[in-house]
Amino acid sequence: MTVQLNNIVNSVQGVKEYNVNMAATLLTGLVPLVIYFASGKLFVRGIAAGAVKG
Repeated sequence: MTVQLNNIVNSVQGVKEYNVNMAATLLTGLVPLVIYFASGKLFVRGIAAGAVKG
């Protein structure tokens, strides 16, 4: 997704449309945030299970 976002931002010729770039950035960042908040408890549980004291 970040490669495509970079292509969108750098492919503009002439006047840069910051509203389109910002919309693309928000949509790109929204997907991982939704996944993280939906499975946050499982994420923390997996991190804690992997932290083995030795």
